[in-house]
Amino acid sequence: MTKTDVRSLVNTLWHSPVLRFGAIGGLNNLLSYGIFVALTVAGMPSIGAATITYATGMVVSYLANRSFTFRHSGSARRSVLRFVAVNLAGYALNVTILAVFVELIGWNALVVQLGAIVVVATGIYLGMRFWVFREPGVPNA
Repeated sequence: MTKTDVRSLVNTLWHSPVLRFGAIGGLNNLLSYGIFVALTVAGMPSIGAATITYATGMVVSYLANRSFTFRHSGSARRSVLRFVAVNLAGYALNVTILAVFVELIGWNALVVQLGAIVVVATGIYLGMRFWVFREPGVPNA
């Protein structure tokens, strides 16, 4: 593989919404997970810690994904409302996972939250890609 091939591959990957979402999400979730760990180690219940980290992560996520991941230029009002709806659904799923696997079954909250991040992030990406940041009248590719 030549340098030109590598540059072309990197350029192609960098323009992929999935990879940009992953980069933004990865950094956001790393920060959120660190805060989650700190709060739960300090004695906060897992659902309370998840609520705090989820709310702060939503602000970062909206701004970064609107401008960088999806490069959305449509109505901010419309996209914010849809973004909140998708993230509330993601939050409900996250809390349900914690409630079932931590509170009911007794599994380790730190491990369960790692798995929840993957499941919830997948659903949120799909919601953002096909509903939140979709330009009206433009079919999804």
